Amino acid sequence: MNKNTCPCCGYKTLDSEGDYDICEICYWEDDPFQKENELETGANKVTLIEAQKNFIRYGACELGFVKNVREPNSQEKRDPNWKHLFTQGGII
Repeated sequence: MNKNTCPCCGYKTLDSEGDYDICEICYWEDDPFQKENELETGANKVTLIEAQKNFIRYGACELGFVKNVREPNSQEKRDPNWKHLFTQGGII
């Protein structure tokens, strides 16, 4: 079964796109509104841009979710087409 890309961490972990699935690698809830409006909050209490920065810093979309996440397994690959939303002008 092909998985969909998590917009926060870039790993292909989501069963369906925009159905509020939770990524086990970064704990982002796949909110279709937030994917289109990366500077807004919604199902997640942080914006998608903040969540991407948090994933780099803590390994989870929010510091409070560090205990809920796991490392990617050998079958889970980062989508080569996925990009950070904040790379213009530096990472953090």
